[in-house]
Amino acid sequence: MKLAIKKNKCVVSIQVVMSIVSLSLFNQAVFAASDATMLRHSTATPAGGKLEVEVSGGGDVRWILPGQRALDPAVFGTPAAPLGFEPGVGVPIAARLKNADGSAWTTTAMPTPFSDNYKKISGSFKLELKDQSIYDSNLSKDKVNFSAEFTSPDGANSYKVMVKKVIPVGIDHPFLGGVATNFVQHGMTGIGTRLMPTAFTYVAFWGVGRLQVNGVEVANNRVVHMMTTCAVRDADYKLVFDQGVDCSKIQTHLLLSNVAVTPDGPVTSPVPTEFILGNGMAQPFMHIMFGDNKISGVETVNNKVD
Repeated sequence: MKLAIKKNKCVVSIQVVMSIVSLSLFNQAVFAASDATMLRHSTATPAGGKLEVEVSGGGDVRWILPGQRALDPAVFGTPAAPLGFEPGVGVPIAARLKNADGSAWTTTAMPTPFSDNYKKISGSFKLELKDQSIYDSNLSKDKVNFSAEFTSPDGANSYKVMVKKVIPVGIDHPFLGGVATNFVQHGMTGIGTRLMPTAFTYVAFWGVGRLQVNGVEVANNRVVHMMTTCAVRDADYKLVFDQGVDCSKIQTHLLLSNVAVTPDGPVTSPVPTEFILGNGMAQPFMHIMFGDNKISGVETVNNKVD
């Protein structure tokens, strides 16, 4: 995957990190979890397998801005004994900063899509999907119908993201047929980027989406990843470490990374957000958080499935 070289250091670093972790869009393994996360989650619904799920959300909606991510020592170890540097899901040693005496990692060296920086925006989404396949296959019967509308932090732009096509086969690791339900990812699991904490995921999909900006379609080939999980951000909206994950609450994450789908495979391509950062450059990814969610079809802390 080739990187487009930009003169602006912030944009270059964001795109490098996005390519390193790729939001784990092509690095999903299945069914691994820490004991702590499993104990905090009470659902008995089995992973995957012929489920029809509906999710909707709005109200508390936030746009995540670029920024450095604090590194959990349980996930990334120490400079003397580093962990979590696996290609695709980890963070390379060279992409980390140390404390003054060099005894501990502090943050990523570059801005990432997983920062504590955000702006409140307005928006809503609706998702309907069918999880019928646990394994990757071009014959997967998984289906998705997703639509989200939201604004930019400055209110200057309105966006619409639409997905009706799953990506049924991952590049390096499974996409579980394109739709996944009731599994654990991120953190120590090796499923997804280690920059996110280990979290139970009620539903997720990987698909090819269309993006409209101010009513005009600017892309029809964006990789879109959406997941509804236990809450991974605290009351101050800081992205927590594993022990801070709160399974009494639910959050939905919408991710458009700087990856586009082409006939020749995925390529690095900034999302045309048209939202200008303080450095004068356009933000090259979208990470939208929805805090008010309604979900049916899978068991959560708020509802039971017979």
